[in-house]
Amino acid sequence: DRIRVGVVDQTSPDFDPSCDVAISPCDTHPNQALCKYHQNIDVYELEASLAVGPTFARHIGNRMYRGEYYALQIDAHTTFVQDWDADIITQFEEAKNDMAVLSTYLFDAEGSIDLNTGSSIRQSR
Repeated sequence: DRIRVGVVDQTSPDFDPSCDVAISPCDTHPNQALCKYHQNIDVYELEASLAVGPTFARHIGNRMYRGEYYALQIDAHTTFVQDWDADIITQFEEAKNDMAVLSTYLFDAEGSIDLNTGSSIRQSR
């Protein structure tokens, strides 16, 4: 409930399914994340043939900001570890600077996440 997701979905309608349609109908499978949290998910669909690169998509994503206290921008290839949100908030608060910007170079997820706990096994800071 604490997270709102804004998605810029660059797709080819003939090949890519929409990411805002659940795999199974929500009335028969209501526990899917897309069904449970649909009120927290906004999707902007952009036909891939009209896309002009990641900078424009990031601009659209920035326009989806609605005053949330924290904001995070990622791309489609990001994998999250268990408790990632609390970890990032702790890092931000430890900076003791309301204008701090946290940035990272992402590692390959393979070999970086404990498959039993979902926790990171890398110690990168």
